[in-house]
Amino acid sequence: MAAILEKAKEKVKTAVKNTTDKLEGIFTSSDGVDPNAKVINTDDQQKLYDNIMQDYNVFKAARQSVEPLWREEMRFYDGDHWYGLRSPSASRLRPNSVDNIAWAQVESIVGKLSGWDPWPDFQAQEQRDEPKASDLNAYMPYELAQIKFKQKYIHAIRQCIVHGPLVFKTVFDPNVEGGRGMNRFIGRNDIIPVDLGSFFPDPRITDFIYLQEMGAIIINTRKTMEYFQERWPEQGPKVQPDNMAQDVQIFTYPNYGMAQNVFNFTDTTWYPWDASTQTKTAGLIEYWYRGLPKMMTNEDKQLFREMAEEKLMQSKDPSECLAKARGTMEGVHCVYVSTSGVFLEHKSYVYDHGQYPFTARTLFPNGRNVWGKGFMRDMIKPQIMLNKFAEIAVETSAKSGNSAIVYEEGVITKPQTWKEQRSQESAMLPVAQGRMNDWKELQGVNVPETVFKMLNYYQEMLQKIPGQFDSSNGQPNSNVTSGEQAKALIAAASTRLNPVSDLISDALSDVFGQYIELIAQFYTDQRIARVTGRQVSMGRDSLISHVPTTFQKTTDDGQTTEIPVMEEYVPEFDIIVKITAEKPSDMQYWLNLAFNLLPLADPITGLPLIDAEAVQYVIQNGRMESMDIIEKRIQEKSGIMQQFQQVQQQNQQLQAENAGMQQQLSELVSMKQQQEAEDRHFNRGMQSRKMDLEEAKMTNQIMKDQAPILMGGAPSG
Repeated sequence: MAAILEKAKEKVKTAVKNTTDKLEGIFTSSDGVDPNAKVINTDDQQKLYDNIMQDYNVFKAARQSVEPLWREEMRFYDGDHWYGLRSPSASRLRPNSVDNIAWAQVESIVGKLSGWDPWPDFQAQEQRDEPKASDLNAYMPYELAQIKFKQKYIHAIRQCIVHGPLVFKTVFDPNVEGGRGMNRFIGRNDIIPVDLGSFFPDPRITDFIYLQEMGAIIINTRKTMEYFQERWPEQGPKVQPDNMAQDVQIFTYPNYGMAQNVFNFTDTTWYPWDASTQTKTAGLIEYWYRGLPKMMTNEDKQLFREMAEEKLMQSKDPSECLAKARGTMEGVHCVYVSTSGVFLEHKSYVYDHGQYPFTARTLFPNGRNVWGKGFMRDMIKPQIMLNKFAEIAVETSAKSGNSAIVYEEGVITKPQTWKEQRSQESAMLPVAQGRMNDWKELQGVNVPETVFKMLNYYQEMLQKIPGQFDSSNGQPNSNVTSGEQAKALIAAASTRLNPVSDLISDALSDVFGQYIELIAQFYTDQRIARVTGRQVSMGRDSLISHVPTTFQKTTDDGQTTEIPVMEEYVPEFDIIVKITAEKPSDMQYWLNLAFNLLPLADPITGLPLIDAEAVQYVIQNGRMESMDIIEKRIQEKSGIMQQFQQVQQQNQQLQAENAGMQQQLSELVSMKQQQEAEDRHFNRGMQSRKMDLEEAKMTNQIMKDQAPILMGGAPSG
């Protein structure tokens, strides 16, 4: 009976648990769940996990010194300029003036740097690769538009201008599905701007130029429980929510690292953040490292062996795949773990190019760490002083408008009425009878001239620090008295941004270099794009080049034989990214430029620089299309025209040959007619001679027949 009762209790518990699981929402608490109730990781996995977390803690500690600076810079960008400067009770009694010129200057720089589309220009280093470079130039703008790179680029540039670091991540996303009909595909490359809060580089390297020499790079991002369970069905369900979001969401937690008993602590409950929304998330750590793999899974070994066999069947060099299968080749690898203690996955040799999938630069390096600084850091102090002097002017003006009153005792019979109605229109204020002259109004103090001078001073400082003056932003400046002076200021502003644009161009060249490497690795199916009226395809087969080599194959008896194979490689291209600090936006400028270029021709090829379609494009869009597109179209038209001229020449040659043949035919006909006439004349002569001969024969015969008669009829002697 007891056993039956125990089974019944277990069934009830199971039914209740199943019902509870079905009714749980996203943020439902899971009290009573013991994540250590079963083995989470194997011994090797746990050892690797412990080493990764040790590196993560070191990397995180090295970055914490700069995080308060980033938070302060972001607060000034957002307009929260009085944070920590006064208590909430004092803030409610003060104007808290904020003239956010720092934000305006940042956006002015971002607008100038993002004016041009950041598309790459590929130039082949070898003549045989020129068709590939041409196809890349036609295909890449379409590809970058598909991944919404322009908006990601603007986000990264804004982060760089405010804080200093410019960080991109170039990866392949296998979950993307796209295409239509016969051109469907799975997976797409992507360029992602890396948030500073999630980026933990090796602190031993002090300049991002040497990023590829780092021992490891760690990325920590917050993911939902559903994400872990879907991507890693075996280990994902073991992941438990944690409370470590403050490690990476450094801008969302404004009080991170600041105790509430600090003197200048300010209440920040107005921030759009609720910690309860993170109760069903955990941190996903990507531990990227270079060198030999720390471990090789059976799946990775089998994958590389199959790839080697497939390459050998196609007469391609399998040496690299075999070395990867043995784990004896250096490369880039990634370990995925959760901050709650679960080892998720180890992927060996993620990318064939063997580099970290990150590209980073620092706007203004400091030589002490990789972070450096941006424009905002030096604008914080002038912005604070500008706000304070603006507040002094406001408060002084307010006091001047509401002056004080002095009066003798008993003059004002109803003081409360005076307080309430004195500043109102048509107010009627009572005074004791006969004592109208016994009260006096004291005039307030005017705003000192020094305050306005200091306001102008700090406004000028906020222009000089980033080099963005009112004239360069299209606004009049009282200090500029001539057009030439305004042009000089605009040119100076552009000069200040030239190093910034060079830095961005250099970074994007590396980004696009990795991007085409990923195209060669993952785009096994041709990707189709329709560009300028033609269809362009791009994929591994159209990008990879080959060179003959030999492979040492070991037979079953231990002997080695040389097999001729083809080695695959991605050709190198010179990648130029055009980033300028100024881009004319006036339609009339582009129209005048188009008309000036229309009659000009290339002195080498003799082809026109632009065509009529380029002028039509300016009229329709207010700007000129890329010169590469115009040149490509002109070359295509020139090729068609050359083919047409060749056809015309061939037609003329055929006509000339036809005329010659007609003449020869006419001569042959004339000769034939002459021959026929001669034949007829000859036949007539022959026939006449034959008739004469017959006539002579007949005459001779007649004479022979008449001879005896004549002889018999003669008289005898």
